[in-house]
Amino acid sequence: MTTQSKSMAIASAREAGFSDAEILREVLANVYGSNKRRELVVEWGELLGLEASEALRVAHAAGLIRSAHPPRKGGKPH
Repeated sequence: MTTQSKSMAIASAREAGFSDAEILREVLANVYGSNKRRELVVEWGELLGLEASEALRVAHAAGLIRSAHPPRKGGKPH
């Protein structure tokens, strides 16, 4: 998905009244692996206008990720 198509999806979701947490919930649907989920939260959070730490906090508060820590780079998969 291109950045432009992601931005358009966010705009449509905003028009429909979706919150940041609801948008992130849709993005993470059927995505497995905590590191991948955190990476997507940071990526999409940026497009939502959130700093990485704020996007992670929103996702954690909504129960979308287990930890509000940034994704690991080069760590072992669990």
